[in-house]
Amino acid sequence: MYISKLEIKNYKNFRDFEIQLKPLTLIIGENNIGKSNLLNCLGLIFSQDVSIYKKRNLEISDFNYDCILNYKRDVLNNEKPIEEIEFPEIEIAATLKDWNTDQESVIGDWYINEELTEAKLTYIYSPVSSFNQLEELQNQRDFINAFKKDIGAEKLSQFSEKDLLDLINFPISKYYYSIIGGNQNETQANAYHLNQLKFELLDALRDAKTELSANNRGNLLFRVLNAKEENEYQDLKKQLVGLQSSIQENTAIQSIISGISTQLDKVSLSTENSNNEIDLIFSLPNVEDILKKLSLIYGENPLKIEHNGTGRNNLLFMSLILSYIEDPNSAQSNYFRVVGIEEPESHLHANLQNHLASNIESLIKLEGSAEYRKDIQLLLTSHSNHITTKIKFESTVVLYNKDGNLATHYVLQGFSTNAEDTKRVKYLRKYLDSENINLFYSRKIVLVEGISEKLLFPVFFEIEKSETMDKLSTCIVNVNGLAFKNFLDLIKNGYHTKCLVLTDSDRHTKAEDRAENLVKEYSKFNVISICISSESTFEKDIIACNKSGLGKEILIKVLKLVRPISGKTYDEGLGEDDINIEDYFSLIENFKSDFAFQLSLELQENNNGFIIPKYIKSGISFLNPETTD
Repeated sequence: MYISKLEIKNYKNFRDFEIQLKPLTLIIGENNIGKSNLLNCLGLIFSQDVSIYKKRNLEISDFNYDCILNYKRDVLNNEKPIEEIEFPEIEIAATLKDWNTDQESVIGDWYINEELTEAKLTYIYSPVSSFNQLEELQNQRDFINAFKKDIGAEKLSQFSEKDLLDLINFPISKYYYSIIGGNQNETQANAYHLNQLKFELLDALRDAKTELSANNRGNLLFRVLNAKEENEYQDLKKQLVGLQSSIQENTAIQSIISGISTQLDKVSLSTENSNNEIDLIFSLPNVEDILKKLSLIYGENPLKIEHNGTGRNNLLFMSLILSYIEDPNSAQSNYFRVVGIEEPESHLHANLQNHLASNIESLIKLEGSAEYRKDIQLLLTSHSNHITTKIKFESTVVLYNKDGNLATHYVLQGFSTNAEDTKRVKYLRKYLDSENINLFYSRKIVLVEGISEKLLFPVFFEIEKSETMDKLSTCIVNVNGLAFKNFLDLIKNGYHTKCLVLTDSDRHTKAEDRAENLVKEYSKFNVISICISSESTFEKDIIACNKSGLGKEILIKVLKLVRPISGKTYDEGLGEDDINIEDYFSLIENFKSDFAFQLSLELQENNNGFIIPKYIKSGISFLNPETTD
């Protein structure tokens, strides 16, 4: 069984959101996009017994800000009848499918289709039935109107909307949660059945050092150890039986007992029923006390947990909880468990990240089989390029903002199984490496043909916008030649906000129709812009724009750095004449990357008088249009 779909309404940054999930799902996207909030939603539906418990009673801050704002605006608007005002509710629905016979006995009351192939659990946070909503709204209206009357119209006009909205109370104390099974809102999910479905979260701020010691009932190691039946630890107590006689024979302990008895005789009287004799008795500890003395060690030269590095403790932490969760024969095993791991890459170097990602799928597969287990589902969130490139793209979904709304896109969504799409998928798997995968963590993409454009475009961008590409969440991808279509199909299939293509015109060559064909094929997608050089190549456009003046001085200086002898000869022969495009290009044609690198360094020091080619400026404007008041 697995959660195939999660629907979220009015929870934190989710207003009306839906995402398809798989037995293994990697969720990626930029910071603050909602990855952690998504995992927390599952904690509101499913029970937990190892990781930190997520309270199901929420706070105002858990509501989507816009829905609270709209509610308060409705209250403030006297022209809107109170009968039409709705109190916002949080609703989180998880659709389940592909269960086995044992799991069917748990979810059998929650079917949502006639074929009995899907079931649903829904968490709802809403006003309690006894709450008089109309009375509450009327009281709020009366309070606001009385306030307006007290301060007068003139002073009221000085208040901002926010000040007035802040006066309106949101009755969070009148809200309570319910968990519904199936499509019938009145059918509460049976608590026993609900408790057979678990969710465990390894959050990004996990305190591994504390959790790996069993000295507290709340620590992870203790909870994992304590999950076993007590009789499985019974033989440990046999080792302690002889300790009482050893205590009585210990000279130091007997000396202490004698000293206490001597002082007791001085301050206390013996009676017929008691004397002043004392002794020390050893009480056999119960299993819980024994477990609290345990802690993990790790390595060839094992150290206490507190002396380990954070990376090593992070691996121990994940291994501990996953070993417990993965064991289908655990005394605490359940019918189904969802595991959420936030940022598994925390404190791990690149090689360890690669190794972890390469093996993580094995956690949810049947031993010796390619099939997924039905009792566990794994959801990961990550910012790591290494993790992202190692998990299968079929299982990788991107969260991103599109036109002000939160959207999702699986990396290979929209690709078919025909020969052409299969070829493109293979290309993407090869070239979406740990650097190019950045396109899924950025809001805008620039696709370029080669290394020269990749070196120089960021410099041109900063000259034009006085901001770096990174600051404006824009990434650049070198497609290594002419493979634009492989990447553009990602955009065509529904992903991302804007994509700029910078391509050579290749005029007077066999490939001169290529750029125009790109325009014809992708111009109907308004998020894609194909910008084509005026001259046949990127470098020739740069030369054409800077044949004379200060731009010429910069190009001659760069030429002398790239081709010291030939450059000096060319400069001397040129004199006051303008640069000839073909002559200059012939000198750098076999040194394009060196030319681009030296020019980028020079422009970072001095770009006064340098002219950026028109097609590049047009592309930059497409990415970041000038705004006017």
